Amino acid sequence: MNVNQIVRMIPTLKVNNRRLNELFYIQTLGMKPLLEESAFLSLGDQSGVEKLVLEESPSMRTRKVEGIKKLARLIVKVANPSEIEALLARMETLPQLYRGKNGYAFEVLSPEGDLVLIHAENDIKDLRQVDEEITFSKDEKLQYLTAFEVSVEINLPDETSSLLDKEEIENRLAFNQAQGSDLLVENNVTWDLAMLKFQVENLELAVLRQRFEEAGYFIPKSEKFFLTKDTNNIELWFEEV
Repeated sequence: MNVNQIVRMIPTLKVNNRRLNELFYIQTLGMKPLLEESAFLSLGDQSGVEKLVLEESPSMRTRKVEGIKKLARLIVKVANPSEIEALLARMETLPQLYRGKNGYAFEVLSPEGDLVLIHAENDIKDLRQVDEEITFSKDEKLQYLTAFEVSVEINLPDETSSLLDKEEIENRLAFNQAQGSDLLVENNVTWDLAMLKFQVENLELAVLRQRFEEAGYFIPKSEKFFLTKDTNNIELWFEEV
């Protein structure tokens, strides 16, 4: 599988109270609810393309992370910078602001304690912290973001130990070396990043079987997807677009 085959990466976040998180991702971040099915809520942009999934898991089965989370940061890149200002205008209290070459950005914590950066830069290294008070103009027309893409930063005890090919996931995933008691637990134990779904142009099952042979995998009879786990027990799902 080559780098050009990955079309989109869709993270699944396991959460405690889906309603609280749903309100956050829709009202604060401007994501559009697409499909609600059982414990799952699919979120996307105005095009109706899925970009993020929330999975509610009650406390009888799942618990809060002890120490730091596998998910270091969720990064949302917005196509239209003015829409970020419209989101900020909705807020009673402004979060941490940044400014880059293309406009403003902000960083905020979700109800589950997940750090989210929303920006419109080609490189987030261009962002500089803004400390002065700013008043943003409201845009009543904006309900949901027109277009955005999601990437993630992941904490790993050894940042080189991921089974994912670094070239293929460039600009979609970054790894930070960190220590924490829950960084390697099974993905159903804690409220954290649970799955990364990769939509690819061609589902090359033979290549995936070889790459993830030691990790173990599941392929349904229909051969429509390939399911395995990374070294930190985050599930990896590959499917053809």
